Amino acid sequence: MNTKRKTPKLTKKQRQRLRVRQVRRQKLFLGLIFLLVLGCIFLRLSRFSGKQTNTYQINASCEAYRDEVTTEATQYGMSDYVDLILAVMMQESSGQGTDPMQSSEGAYNTQYPQQPNGITDPSYSISCGIQELKYALDKSGCTGPADLPHIRLALQAYNFGTDSYFSYLAKNGETSWTTESAQAFAQMASGGKQRDEDDPLHDPAGPWDYGDQYYPDHVLRYYHISSESETS
Repeated sequence: MNTKRKTPKLTKKQRQRLRVRQVRRQKLFLGLIFLLVLGCIFLRLSRFSGKQTNTYQINASCEAYRDEVTTEATQYGMSDYVDLILAVMMQESSGQGTDPMQSSEGAYNTQYPQQPNGITDPSYSISCGIQELKYALDKSGCTGPADLPHIRLALQAYNFGTDSYFSYLAKNGETSWTTESAQAFAQMASGGKQRDEDDPLHDPAGPWDYGDQYYPDHVLRYYHISSESETS
């Protein structure tokens, strides 16, 4: 004969304790859900707010050139710009290859073919690149390593070609770098040729088939100066 097991009755005090434990578990569960929702919102905002949340650093390959860059920069009065030179190198090649400054097509390369990766001597590439950057900084009117508005102009000139870019700016009354002016120059220099939407350079380098229309931003993410220097 089956008999039902009787559930022992809880005292009022025991019921209160049980209720407290249940409430605590519910609060803990709701708290975890709340934190999870906040985390998802934060990640979404970080991804789509338009602000860079990553911290970009010069890699070991570029840092390995620091002493050589410092020595070469001193010869051209560029000692204050060593970090900027390394930031350019990082963007151009990540310190890889025989032309780490990608200066083969620049005016200061007189020993090797003026074509992509024509230079086969990293030291010569660094020398040419530093001279090219100095020329662009001088043309921009840059006053020092914290003068970011003029550094932006110089960097875009380094990528586009200094003389032609500054001639375009002067002709059009442009005195500061903007994405719009960079793209307008690239449109002209490319003869109006657009990159295909599936071109891997379309989004990162801009819609026109000439250079990198966002080059200053790409270099400056590797260039870290103190807030004191920036405001001095």
